[in-house]
Amino acid sequence: MGNAGKKKASDIQAAEEGGSCQEPTEGEGRTTPDRRVVRTRKAIRTAFLHLMQETEYRKITITAIAREADIDRKTFYLHYQSVEDLIDEIVQEEADRIVRTCLDSLENSDDGENVVALFEQLSLGLAPDLKSAKRVASHAPYDLVLKKLDSSLTASLIEQDTLGLKKMGPYLDFCVSYFAAGLVAVIRRWIMDDSEIPLEDIAQITHSLVHSGLDGVVRAVAQEGSKE
Repeated sequence: MGNAGKKKASDIQAAEEGGSCQEPTEGEGRTTPDRRVVRTRKAIRTAFLHLMQETEYRKITITAIAREADIDRKTFYLHYQSVEDLIDEIVQEEADRIVRTCLDSLENSDDGENVVALFEQLSLGLAPDLKSAKRVASHAPYDLVLKKLDSSLTASLIEQDTLGLKKMGPYLDFCVSYFAAGLVAVIRRWIMDDSEIPLEDIAQITHSLVHSGLDGVVRAVAQEGSKE
């Protein structure tokens, strides 16, 4: 890191150590994030995401992130306790974004249990470019994204009552958890197995499983077979 970079990092560090990460808003006494803090956190996150394109995320060190972000290690620790802490924040925000986008797209749907649409939205949110996703799969915490997605999806479905199951009372959490976990598991299998089955077909079978159960799907397959 050059002298200019060290001076910049030192200035940011000194400013952040001198007080909290917030400063008063004029006339209201409320607080807003210090722009220097926002800028530094953005630099750290950008540095990590850049490094993750070429390095398995478990091998990325704080020293490497600090060097890439043009800060020192002490400045990193002002914002995150560890690399895992940074990863957790990034992954949680990404999972929340995917779920929010998916549920917003279904908000005006007449069918609150449109599993086909929900499945397709989640899949496209996870892998808008499957070739790219598969190329970086060995470097990115993909399973962690799916775990966070499961948790975020479950919480959002319960809060918004997207599935119309509020009357289930004490069984609501269990029913929604079953639905969300199954949906995410199917998406994971489809993406990670490099399946050649069209997304639409997987979405349809998932929809059938939710609405008719395994017995219903077996009967439907048997009926199709008898027609041939």
